[in-house]
Amino acid sequence: PSLSLHPSEEVALGDTVTLRCRVPRSDVRVSFYKEGHGVPPWHTDEVKDTAEFSVNVTRNSAGRYTCRYEILASPWYSDLSDPVDLVVLDPAYTPPTMSLSPKGRVEPGTDVTISCQSSYGVNFILHKDGSAIQRQQLKRGHTATFILPRVTEDNAGTYGCSYRPRENPFISS
Repeated sequence: PSLSLHPSEEVALGDTVTLRCRVPRSDVRVSFYKEGHGVPPWHTDEVKDTAEFSVNVTRNSAGRYTCRYEILASPWYSDLSDPVDLVVLDPAYTPPTMSLSPKGRVEPGTDVTISCQSSYGVNFILHKDGSAIQRQQLKRGHTATFILPRVTEDNAGTYGCSYRPRENPFISS
């Protein structure tokens, strides 16, 4: 089976996210699993092609999920789906500070450095127009440095940074 999260894999506290497990056959039972929990927390019987389960997002919702299906009249189970990570955007984590070098307008071909700093972050993500484009895991310090080499017009856009704390990689600023 294949598992996806809708509307996305990063959601804010209090939002609703739907887990969708697509299966290749009809009339099966689908089980959803969260890593670290032994018993599957949710089942859906008599699935035609997609099983859905909606979750009201809390901090405890954050984590890695998989699904599998079983043929109801048989003891046969499918392999687990590839995992998907549900990342919870938590306003309790203050956004990182950003700096840009050089500042202002730049000429095509210039190397641009974007620095992201936070006292909590260990895994930093650089976003362009809302989509993650680069990731960096720090071993030391609190500042991630992202370099955009020889920029072109394609690099124009709105950039932002987020981070995930060491103690919980499924929570994000």
